[in-house]
Amino acid sequence: MPKRIPHVYSEAITGVKETTNYLAMQKKLGRFYLKGFIKRLIGFNKKGLFLEIGPGPAYQTSEIAKQAEGIKIKALEYSEDMISIAKKYCKTQNLQTKIEFVHGSVEDEKLVSGLGKFDLIYSTFSLHHWLDPEKAISNLYSALKDDGLIYLYDFKRGGLFYYISIKKGIWESIRASYTPDEIKSILDRLNIKNYKISTDFLYMQVIINKN
Repeated sequence: MPKRIPHVYSEAITGVKETTNYLAMQKKLGRFYLKGFIKRLIGFNKKGLFLEIGPGPAYQTSEIAKQAEGIKIKALEYSEDMISIAKKYCKTQNLQTKIEFVHGSVEDEKLVSGLGKFDLIYSTFSLHHWLDPEKAISNLYSALKDDGLIYLYDFKRGGLFYYISIKKGIWESIRASYTPDEIKSILDRLNIKNYKISTDFLYMQVIINKN
């Protein structure tokens, strides 16, 4: 398996121009590359309190809030500039009462434990940015209710696109991503038993049930 090559630049997207452009990209393309993820998440039929890790400008956060009934979302984001534009976007969607943004890192145990207990925790294209995924997943698992679920969606490392750049950002993300075996080893070390890992083309899905 080809070696993992972590991102060498700052992980947080900052600046008004960069965050605004990122939101514009998601609004244009998100209905295509996030469609399957959102459909699967809604299909879990979970209600209650959700935690999203890495919401960015909140395009997908807003789509989930609009499509899922009986939920509220806490969104943990590392970039303060992203939170600023996300709040403005949610206001345009009349969703500010359903979504609460929190600044910080998923690897901050004290912060995550203080957010409460969640029925569903999810992230998209965030896992490969985590400096310590074992610590992060441990924190998230502890934040689940007894019947809660974690849904992680990301690139998987390997394949032709590890070597051939289709687009600089995607290529770097694929090289920085984890393999199913690496995630399985992390879950086994954490003594998490009830999980399923699947792959599809460039992507990997990790579904963890508390019970």
